[in-house]
Amino acid sequence: MTTRIRQAVILAGGRGERLRPLTDSLPKPMVPVNGRPFLEYLVDLLKRNGIAEIVLLLGYLPDMIMDHFGDGADFGVKIRYSVGTVEDETATRVRNARDMLDDVFLLMYCDNYWPLDLADMERHYRRSGLLGMMTVYNNADGKGEYGFRNNVELDAEGRVLAYGPTPGSAAIQGVDIGFFILNRETVALLPSHNCSIQNDLLPRLIEKGQLAAYRTDRHYHTITTPGLLKNIERILGGRGGSSLSGRGARRFLIVGLA
Repeated sequence: MTTRIRQAVILAGGRGERLRPLTDSLPKPMVPVNGRPFLEYLVDLLKRNGIAEIVLLLGYLPDMIMDHFGDGADFGVKIRYSVGTVEDETATRVRNARDMLDDVFLLMYCDNYWPLDLADMERHYRRSGLLGMMTVYNNADGKGEYGFRNNVELDAEGRVLAYGPTPGSAAIQGVDIGFFILNRETVALLPSHNCSIQNDLLPRLIEKGQLAAYRTDRHYHTITTPGLLKNIERILGGRGGSSLSGRGARRFLIVGLA
């Protein structure tokens, strides 16, 4: 008998170089969107999808995040932390947290917002019988972060055949948006050196035929640049503090930021 996914793991340790100067003094997940740290929107999204525990993988200015979110009680979830160095790559952060991971968990980046339907995503994952699944935006309208540039090639059964831009290839069918479901066994595939999700874990899963795709036409939005940050403020304008109940509806005041 399978159990529902109840744990989300969020990669939130990078410097956020493309958001400077905002990230000179703030970790990227704490950048304000309509007066609230962006990470609050993700926590709210996960809570609505039945996630009970969130593991934050931190590196850059971790105390600001931990001081704000604490153990998660004010936000209606349990929050735990794995703190590494700023230099740690994404897969290294996951490997360092392996003792905290559920058998199957949702893995996310801290800078993308997408209208997650975890129940449907999990059904697709269970049917695939594979170790991992990435969410792929079909990008028929070119509204991906890089326009019509895609980076995922799929076979007829929905497995990922290749990841990364391939100029001139008509087989590149969508773009990865940073929402994954992974079995904890995937950690054993990682090398011992500093390694990343994109360059190390995904290619190994693809090589073994163990990476499924969950395809979606639902737009995703990101805070990776100042221009995209302004766009997501409009998108999430109707999802302000009222979407969080009780003490979780915190306001976050940033002084001296344009």
